[in-house]
Parts: sequence; C-alpha cells; structure tokens
Amino acid sequence: MDDDQRSHHGWGSQATLAKATLQKLFFHGRVMIARREGIRRLYDLTERVIPSSVLSQSEPDAVAIRRWSVLQKLRQRRLVPLTRQEVPVVEDLVQPIKVADGPLWYCLREDLPLLESLDEGDRLPTLLAPLDPLIYDRKVTRQLWDFDYTWEVYTPAVKRVRGYYALPLLSNLEIAGHVDPKANRQERRLEVMNRTVRRGHKASGAVKELAKFLGLKTS
Repeated sequence: MDDDQRSHHGWGSQATLAKATLQKLFFHGRVMIARREGIRRLYDLTERVIPSSVLSQSEPDAVAIRRWSVLQKLRQRRLVPLTRQEVPVVEDLVQPIKVADGPLWYCLREDLPLLESLDEGDRLPTLLAPLDPLIYDRKVTRQLWDFDYTWEVYTPAVKRVRGYYALPLLSNLEIAGHVDPKANRQERRLEVMNRTVRRGHKASGAVKELAKFLGLKTS
C-alpha cells in the first residue's frame, strides 16, 4: 500500500498512517503479525492466525489476568519489587528476598536453586546487554548495585555520559563499570570508545569474548 500520510500517534512522527493503524488494530487484537520477511511485518486477521480452539476459550477473569501479568514480570526480570496488590495473587509461587538494608524483593521459588548456588567465587567478567533481565528494571539496578544505567543510543550525542552503546560490566556479584564498544566492520575489529572500570576489576576478557561472538578481533 502506498501511503504518504504520516501519523503523530504511532511509533514516532515518521510512522505512516497505515502502519499506525495496523499497530492500533494489533494492540486491540483485531489483527495479528502472521509472519515477518526481514524487518517487514505481514499482518492478517486474528482468526486466520490463532487457532479457533484458542479463540473460543472463555475470557479469564480479572484475578487470573492480574496473576499472569505479575508472573510475566517475575519471569522476565527474575528479581523484582512487588506492590501490596501484586503479592497476594502470586503468593503461592514467590519467595521474598532481603538484600542488605534495601527494600524487599521477590523471586519465583523455582529460581531459588539458582540464587542459592551463588557464592563469592571468581567468575569471568561479562558485558551485559542493554535489555538483559539483570538490569532491565533500572530502579532495581540502582538500588541493588548503586549503578544508574541509561542505554544512550537514544540520547543526543552531546548529552551522553558513557557512550552510544555502553554496556555494564558484571564482575563476580558486582556491576563494576562499563565499556562502550564499537564494531569496525571494515577492519573487522572491535574498538573500545570509552571505558570506566573500578579498581580491582578487569574488562579485557569480557571485551575479547564479545569480539569473538561478533567475529571480530580486538585492537
């Protein structure tokens, strides 16, 4: 469909009116994403994407929807604060966790073996992706690690503090700083544009692992 009209209510002011309309219909369940071709989304009517056996099921009540929503948050972020309204709907599945003098956190009981397996032993430092579950909730990141992280790809260059794609460095049980890497595809090299790492921690191993993953060499 050719469409030169632009919408100010879709994903940014550059969204076409057709795209904004399809997104609105998608959010209301009227159409679904049937498949993707590259970065292009192809939509179809919901009844032609989702099996009728699913569509014919009765709508869950408000409590079931609330429980599902809270469980999704726990499964995505693993360690989260819960409100007084959220705790009762998942009380049978969660474990409260107290960290130092901070607020009360919650995790799924099924995650307890992972939590209990942690110790102070040395682990290889690693760079965390901007949307890693460990730092997805920036409030949690600040309160647990005293690390105020912003993914600065959407921050104007003059206002960036750490860099365009700065990644937090997880070293043992601490977030010990950041590294701002840049892939130089022409020279097949991973360059470090900026880094700040606390004394006693090293980022070189984590940078080499990222370079290996990307098929690049380090400087």
